Amino acid sequence: MSSSTAKKRIRQALAVSTAVLGLAVATSAQAQAGTAPVPADAGVLTTHAMETDDGNPGGRLEFRTLGDIVTVSDQQANDGHSAIGYVYEYVNSTTRGDRLYSLRDDGSDGVPAVARASDGGSHNLVEGRSYWFRICLIGDDGLSFCDWAAWSNQEPA
Repeated sequence: MSSSTAKKRIRQALAVSTAVLGLAVATSAQAQAGTAPVPADAGVLTTHAMETDDGNPGGRLEFRTLGDIVTVSDQQANDGHSAIGYVYEYVNSTTRGDRLYSLRDDGSDGVPAVARASDGGSHNLVEGRSYWFRICLIGDDGLSFCDWAAWSNQEPA
């Protein structure tokens, strides 16, 4: 093998090794940052989310079907408003039923309010049923910037 052919093969091997190392480092960084690629069977990770209707959303509600996890977070702490989320029975696409529960987060501790099926009672939502969810800001002036969504509590098979 000539010297130039050997050098060419070494450069090619070095380029492949560098690319593989770069991919491994990028994937590791994504995983540590919580942005790793979503697996193909991501149905088990079904999460719905909405925010309050103000220009700079101050409240966020997330619903994860696996475990019936509802999270409410105040995204603008110490602004005089808290975030409050509600879960209602679903009657139809325009009508809600009874309120099942509510969660409130004032944002002061940086930890959202969380309810899950394992809390029992009304937090354990019936599989296959739909529910209405509502997120609002609440302050001395009452509720404001509310948003509604109806989502199904359908865990993947």
